[in-house]
Amino acid sequence: MIGQLPVVLGLVMPVYEIPEDDLIGEVLVPAMRVSDDVRIAAGFFSSQCLAQIAPGLADFLRRDSGTLQLLVSPAVEAADLDAMERGVRSPEQVIEDAVERLLKDASLSEHALVHHTLDCLAYLVASGRLTVRFALMKFGMYHKKQWLMRSGADWLAVHGSGNATGRGLLVNGEQMTIDRPWRDGQTATDRVAKLLAGWDRQWNNESPHVLSVELNDGLRLAGRQRSSTQAPTMDDFWRAWHADHARGLEPPLPPGVSVAQPRLLVIPDGVEWRRGRYAHQAEAVEAFSVNGSRGILSIATGGGKTQTALIAATHEQDRHQAPMVVLVVVPSAPLVRQWAETVRRFGIEPLLPGDTSVPKRQVRIEEIKAGLATQGAYTAVIVCTQRLFSTDESFRGFIEGLPKSVLAMIIGDEVHNLGSKSFLANQPMRFDVRLGLSATPVRQYDPEGTDALINYFGPELFEFTLKDAIRAECLTPYNYHLHEIALSEDEMTEYESLTRQLQRKGFQNADHGQDSELQAQIEHLLRRRRALLEHAEAKIPVLGALLTSSGLSDVSRTLIYTSAKPPVLTNERQIDATNRMLNELGVSFHQFTHAETARRGSGKYLEAFGRGEYQVLTAMQVLDEGIDIPQTDTAYLLASSTVRREWVQRRGRILRRSEGKSIANLHDFLVVPPRLGSKEARSLLVGELTRAREFASAADNEYDSDGPRVVIGKHERML
Repeated sequence: MIGQLPVVLGLVMPVYEIPEDDLIGEVLVPAMRVSDDVRIAAGFFSSQCLAQIAPGLADFLRRDSGTLQLLVSPAVEAADLDAMERGVRSPEQVIEDAVERLLKDASLSEHALVHHTLDCLAYLVASGRLTVRFALMKFGMYHKKQWLMRSGADWLAVHGSGNATGRGLLVNGEQMTIDRPWRDGQTATDRVAKLLAGWDRQWNNESPHVLSVELNDGLRLAGRQRSSTQAPTMDDFWRAWHADHARGLEPPLPPGVSVAQPRLLVIPDGVEWRRGRYAHQAEAVEAFSVNGSRGILSIATGGGKTQTALIAATHEQDRHQAPMVVLVVVPSAPLVRQWAETVRRFGIEPLLPGDTSVPKRQVRIEEIKAGLATQGAYTAVIVCTQRLFSTDESFRGFIEGLPKSVLAMIIGDEVHNLGSKSFLANQPMRFDVRLGLSATPVRQYDPEGTDALINYFGPELFEFTLKDAIRAECLTPYNYHLHEIALSEDEMTEYESLTRQLQRKGFQNADHGQDSELQAQIEHLLRRRRALLEHAEAKIPVLGALLTSSGLSDVSRTLIYTSAKPPVLTNERQIDATNRMLNELGVSFHQFTHAETARRGSGKYLEAFGRGEYQVLTAMQVLDEGIDIPQTDTAYLLASSTVRREWVQRRGRILRRSEGKSIANLHDFLVVPPRLGSKEARSLLVGELTRAREFASAADNEYDSDGPRVVIGKHERML
């Protein structure tokens, strides 16, 4: 059948620049006049666009045979949503009003379309002349800009950057491409065919990425989200659907969907975990499963412990095939955000109770309760900090009150932190499945805390070390640069004095950085002695010299770890002294401490650092546990901790794989006494060499002629 589009669009241009070119007058209006079918896809829709195309739309509507379809994101203005809702809720009244005010010769007039757009929109919906569906994405927002029009057998496609709004068609700087298969050849034919096939898949719910819902359901969902800047997603729809279903309302399914989509964890396509460099994840999941779904997985930074845990959770869910709650407890807010991103990749929008007000949190919990009340599969994932879980009685009550039919799983990230008294004193016993994660699960020199963790979570089942991760190419290899720092005489004298005071108090052990049930006076003296080494005054000048020798303009992607302990012989914090030195050298930096991570939006500083907007991050007591900044390739450890766990974590921060990164560089400061004549001096050096050997053992340059073993060997011979 020959259509009229080739006749009316003979002279149009292939591309229209808005606002310079007249897309409406030259393309949309004439095409609309002769079309039999019109399909509009848009990220944003406004009834004002109906006014702009009124001459063509009026002619289109006078012919009763044409179909007009609109597939849009729910990001629609409130007035337009209200107009659509009138058309759905009170169609008879809307049509009756239209007969009196809008219709001329039983059809909408051009004048009405221009001057009464909202009433016309309500009428089109009420009369069935306009079919609207809302398009929901799994993540993000439906953002198409397409006009697909058919006359006879000919299809026209108008597509580009302009939304179906007044501004999108007339005002904004937009670009729209015109495809006319009857004239523009095979490329245009193929492009239009692809656009039509995409429309059909999305409209008929044959696409896994888009859920198209009827106007009635879409209006309800959009109404719930009006106060939010985030477009509703598929998960939002299914959460509401399950909540209604649990209340016995029997809500209809979207068009083309025969079975309600369960809210489930799904291992993302393309995830490599059974073979290749991440094959250890399959071993870890198997070890956890065969141990009765309880235990601790020791997986070094870069080994993918977050992903491993969610794969294990997915397996538990698939075996259970009934409602399930997964609670992830982490030590810090930045880790909450990182877990949330990974959970979304597994197909679920998690509840983050720390990011919402208490009233909104309760609303979400009620929705989760409704979903859990279903007989079918339904999984809720909650990610929160240890502090929130330990202090929020209402939230803990929700967990403890879960029905027996619900499988409850706890994932303790950086599980060594859960060996603290606050968690162990009030252990949540409702969890059937318990998984602990840590690169270093043993609480150093705290056997009671370690035993309590094992009693709660189960034994350590699997270990994947930092060396294993480098060998498997999960992490970047590194060079270890060891810089000698001599204590001053004053510092050495103070160190010896503190050591003797400790001995008089009965403390004779080696100091490994972890206090456990020590007397308050002993803990105080130990902290001062550790601080003395971490704050050694020669460190800052040596750091400045190292940065300068490498070329200040070339300093980039660098972390500097500073001591969080109060200084002993000065009044200036190490991070302040470091920042002052960087300012004097003209190096751009940003400070990153608990004060920054506690604020909303703290992640933007890490993102800016990743983009190269800062040369250096100065860190104090953060960036140890799980924070990902893969672009980082250099770190300076001013605060050379005695805690073995931090030895793994701090290396992990610079060893993440990143495009263009082949080797990382770790700079450590070996504190040496000015003389070895005393027992205290020899003990100090032994402790420093213990850390240096550990760091050197996995380094590429361990035995190079100028490598760390040269420095270590020299001091071993002196001892």
